[in-house]
Amino acid sequence: MSRLVLIFAILDDLLLFASPALVAVILFLIGVIPWWLALAIAAPFTAFAIYIGVRVFREKPPEFAYVGGRGVAVEDLKPEGLIKVRGEYWRAVCDRCHAPAGSCVEIVDVRDGRAVVRPC
Repeated sequence: MSRLVLIFAILDDLLLFASPALVAVILFLIGVIPWWLALAIAAPFTAFAIYIGVRVFREKPPEFAYVGGRGVAVEDLKPEGLIKVRGEYWRAVCDRCHAPAGSCVEIVDVRDGRAVVRPC
């Protein structure tokens, strides 16, 4: 998922959770409800929206879960080729090395959707 799509999804969720808080503040400003009631309504929704936003931004993208994992070179990596890690096929680049097909490789980084590997 691209960062822009992620930001729009977060803004959508924040608006969804923050809208009751916004309505409570508006009702307070026009004098329909007292300040303490507006605060009691707005606080939980605002806190939850902030919690979700912080949690999403701290979360690592799923591709980084593969860093440190080992796999098998399906094609000769000189320097690019195909590897298989945990049952999934990845495009890989062997960083300043060559790895023949069938050899063990370890993922050291993920860049632009490609695994950067080195021989085990």
